[in-house]
Amino acid sequence: MTDVPPLLRNRNFLFVWLASILGNLALAVAMLAETWYVVKTLGAKEDLGLVMIAGSVPRIALMAIGGVVADRMQRSRIISLSLGLRVFAVLSLVGLLHLGMLDIWAMTLFAFVYGALDAFFWPARDALLPGIVAERDLMRANSIMLTTNQIGLVFGPVLGGVLLATLSYEWVFTLTAALLAVGVGFTVLVREAAMPVHHARRHLLTELKEGLHYALQTPALRSLMIIYAIANLLFMGPLGLGIPIIVTDHLDGQASTLSYLQSAMAAGMVVGGTLLTLFPPTKKRLMIIIVVIVLEGIVLGAQAFTGWIPLAILLQFLLGMGVVSNNVPMMSVLQQYTERSKIGRVMSLNTIASMGLSPISYAMVTALLALHVDIRIIMPAFGLTMAVLMIVIAARTPTVRTLD
Repeated sequence: MTDVPPLLRNRNFLFVWLASILGNLALAVAMLAETWYVVKTLGAKEDLGLVMIAGSVPRIALMAIGGVVADRMQRSRIISLSLGLRVFAVLSLVGLLHLGMLDIWAMTLFAFVYGALDAFFWPARDALLPGIVAERDLMRANSIMLTTNQIGLVFGPVLGGVLLATLSYEWVFTLTAALLAVGVGFTVLVREAAMPVHHARRHLLTELKEGLHYALQTPALRSLMIIYAIANLLFMGPLGLGIPIIVTDHLDGQASTLSYLQSAMAAGMVVGGTLLTLFPPTKKRLMIIIVVIVLEGIVLGAQAFTGWIPLAILLQFLLGMGVVSNNVPMMSVLQQYTERSKIGRVMSLNTIASMGLSPISYAMVTALLALHVDIRIIMPAFGLTMAVLMIVIAARTPTVRTLD
C-alpha cells in the first residue's frame, strides 16, 4: 500500500494553503487601505460603519448559497473564480482613483463585492480539504490553515501600513491585485477529483433544505451547530465591545494598549494553532470543544476585572488559544462526519449558525450598555452563562461524551 505523502509534500494542499495565505494577506492590506482612504482621504469617518456593514452582510447572507454551489462545482474552480474576481474588483479601484471617481459609494460597493465573494470562497476552501488531504491529516491541515490565516491577519496590516507610508493608493491596490493573481495561479494547479454527475439538477432551495435536514439529523453535526450558536451568541458581543471599554474605563485608556490586547489574542491563536499542528487531538474532540469553551467563558468573565495591563494581555492570549483550540477540532469533526456530496452546505450552515448570531450578540450588549448596565456585570454574566450552558449540553448530550 502506498503511503500518503506528508502534509506539506501534498502538492494540492500546498497550493491551496499558499493561495489562502496570499488571499488573507491581500484582504488585510485591502481592508487597511480601504479604511485609511475612507477616514483620511475622503474624511468620511462617520460613513465607515456603512462600508463595514456592506462587507459583512453579503458574507453572511450568501454563505448558504455558497455552500450549495460548493456541492455542485469543483471547489478549486470556485476558489479560483473568487480570487480572480477580486483581482478585477481591486483593479477597478485603481481605475477609479486614476479618474478621480473613487468616492464613498464606490468603496461601499467594493466592500459588498468582496464580502459576497468571501461567501463562496470559504465554503469551497473548507469543503475542498477532505478531498485532497488524508483523513488522518485533516486536523493538522485545519490547524495549519487557521494558524496561517491569523498570521496573515496580524502581518497583513503591518505590510499595509508600510505600503501606505511609502506608496500611493494606486500602487497599494495594484500590489494587492498582484498578490491575488498569484493566488489564482496556485489554485489553477490544484488537481481535484471530478464532482459526481447530477442527473437531475434540483432547485437551489431544495438542496439547501436537504443540507439543513441532513445536518440536523446527524448527531455530531447537530451538536456542533447548537454548541457554536450558543457560544457565539454569548461570546462575540462581550468580547468585541467589552475589551475597548475595559481599556478605556479600567486600564490606561490608550489606543496602544488596545492594540497590545488585540495582538495578544492573535498571538494566542498562532501559538495554539502551532501546538495543534504538532499534537493534533484524535479522541473526544466534542468534549475538548466543550471544555475549552467553558474555560473561555471563565476567562472572559475574569477579563472584566483586570486592572493590570500585563494580566489583561495574558488573558487575551489565553482567549486566543481557546478560540483556535475549539475551532480546529470543530472543523475536523465537520469534515469527518459529513458526506462529501453535502460538505459544502454543512460548512456554510455551521458558519451561519455561528457568525449569523454575532450581530444579535452585539445588539444585546449594546442594549444593556444603553440601560447603563456596567460592562463588569455584562462580561461575567455572558461568560459564565456560556460556561454553564456548555456543561449542561455535555451532561445531556450523549454524542458529546462518546464521539471521538
